[in-house]
This record gives sequence, C-alpha cells and structure tokens, in this order.
Amino acid sequence: MPEFKHIMLPLDFSEHCDRVAEYAAWFARVTGATVHLVHVVANPADPIYEPQEVPYWIMVEHSEQKARALLEDAAQRCLPRETHLEYHLLTGDAYEKLMEAAERIQPDLIVMSSHGRSGVKHLVMGSVAEKIVRHATCPVFIVRRT
Repeated sequence: MPEFKHIMLPLDFSEHCDRVAEYAAWFARVTGATVHLVHVVANPADPIYEPQEVPYWIMVEHSEQKARALLEDAAQRCLPRETHLEYHLLTGDAYEKLMEAAERIQPDLIVMSSHGRSGVKHLVMGSVAEKIVRHATCPVFIVRRT
C-alpha cells in the first residue's frame, strides 16, 4: 500500500460531493494522511453561495464566507472526527487554482469527482478533472458521477 501523507480533496458542493469525500476518508484512515479540502469560488454569483441574501458590493466576501461554511459542513458530515484536516479556499479559474493548490500542498493523492460530460462541450472545453489528471504530479483517483 502506498504511503499517503497529504490527500487533496477538491469539492464543488454538488450532490456527489459526499460520495467523493467518503473515498478520501477511506484513504486517509488507511494511511493516516491529512485531508486537504479545497474549494475554488469561480463565480461569486453562483446560487450555491446564496448571493441574493446580500448587496452586490459584498457578494465576493459573502461567497467566500459561505464556501468556508460549506467546506466545514462537508468535513463534519463526511469525514471521521479523527481525520486530520486542512481547509483551502481560493478564488478564480477552477483548474488554475486547483493546480496552484496542488503545487503548494504537494499531495500524494488527489481524490475528485468527474462531471462525466460528453459531446461537443466536452471536446471543446474538456473537464477540470480531465485536465487535473493530465497535469497532476501525483496519482488522481476519479469518482465517476452516476
């Protein structure tokens, strides 16, 4: 069994988030690794951050606070209490910021979900998960969304 010390867990707070976190929790439990929960706020107006609750001039700050709360909630819901955790909240392009986080964290494993996109949109844009798989310097464990 490989020895993992740092596992990077990018979360987008989708419905598949809990399932992916369970895999990261298993790897962490077996190896004693620290799980680094990472979220990138790509669009502060995304409905997940409930932007309608605040004036537009504090939307960015509000989205970051909401994202931090969602990260902590995901950790409490999906990861055992004894799991060593670190939180990373970034703003910008998801792929670029996740690669920057991987450079700083130096994970031994990245556990993330795929969107399972197909067709023209996928051919033109590719997915964040696919780009991470191609450019990461460590193994990437992809949990396919059903």
